[in-house]
Amino acid sequence: MNDLKERIDRVAGGRPSTWMAEALWFEENKRWLDRSAEIALCVLTALQEKHMAQKDLAAVMGVSSQYVSKILKGTENLTLETISKLEHALGVNILTVASRYKAFELAEGSHRAAAGLAFRQESSSSPRSFSAEDATVGYSYYSNESDFRRAS
Repeated sequence: MNDLKERIDRVAGGRPSTWMAEALWFEENKRWLDRSAEIALCVLTALQEKHMAQKDLAAVMGVSSQYVSKILKGTENLTLETISKLEHALGVNILTVASRYKAFELAEGSHRAAAGLAFRQESSSSPRSFSAEDATVGYSYYSNESDFRRAS
């Protein structure tokens, strides 16, 4: 047994193995890694359909071709900003947020609000839910503030 351990240590160069830590990390991050791989497959498919090179995608997104390569490996923890850039650059919908609430067009502007989003009224700072009734009286979204307010 010691002979086998010595031979393994010689082959490994005396460095301790990191496979256990890597396996644990993968298990802890499996959910987003799976999603990242799905997004990579979607991006690769769109690139092929559009006859677009990775460097062209990088140029349109304003990132390096090395970063696009990391995305396409399917192990990059992508931000919503990056996913949005990918969608815009490729003209595809990658991420769809499912909601059990119906989306309503706001009376003021073209923004959409889903019932259940928290907002503040001008007269009150306490949050409440956006409802179908609220959509009919008209609430507008102020892009410089992260809340919905009753339209005047």
